[in-house]
Amino acid sequence: MLWFLTSRENWMADLKAKEPNDNEAHDTNLLINTREIFLRSNSSQEEPSINHVVSEKFLINLRILEEISSAPIIVHQQTIGGDWFAGMAIYDAIRISPCKFVFVCHGICASMGSIIAQAVVGKGARVSMPNCDWLIHEGSCSFTGTYRQVFSLYEFEKKALEKSYKILSDAAYETLGKSKSKSQVKSFIKKQLASKEDWWLSSEDACSHGFADGIMGSKGFESLKKIYKNVS
Repeated sequence: MLWFLTSRENWMADLKAKEPNDNEAHDTNLLINTREIFLRSNSSQEEPSINHVVSEKFLINLRILEEISSAPIIVHQQTIGGDWFAGMAIYDAIRISPCKFVFVCHGICASMGSIIAQAVVGKGARVSMPNCDWLIHEGSCSFTGTYRQVFSLYEFEKKALEKSYKILSDAAYETLGKSKSKSQVKSFIKKQLASKEDWWLSSEDACSHGFADGIMGSKGFESLKKIYKNVS
């Protein structure tokens, strides 16, 4: 399950089915004293994917930390991807936040996860753990409904794909010191995705292509404490 579009009915059903009860607090994903948010579901039974429940919990925790102070926030992410709308809600929240961020990718940063990470460009540091694998692709989707509804969703999917290209290419352009034009960077990304349905990258690859700023343990990124201090 990678980044995909869902119908409104599936979205609402997902929220209702996974709505936390009174004994399930969102703060299991939040460490207030160290200003850390874990971008994940509370349930150990669920796949590490981005859905509307995960998104809502992240937005709540982000607002809590923003109200406390404007100091940088550490976000930990390990995800195989997820819902486009939920992912973009997280992306936008990070972009407009008054805080800076240290965004740490663990294990796998795939699909929508790779797009969310780019929200930190110009606002802090994107850090990949040494053995974190990255996946960038064109996403997946399924359509049901009348002909007009399906056609409308198809048109939306094309726009969403172009938006993802822009996010990735803008991030790479800014990170790589603008040595190439935005159109050249975007063309390169499109070419990679055209030649391979799934573009897998190591942590080193993610850095060399401008999707991450550094690898944990490398020079300048020796420890989370040091990275946080540099961002501050």
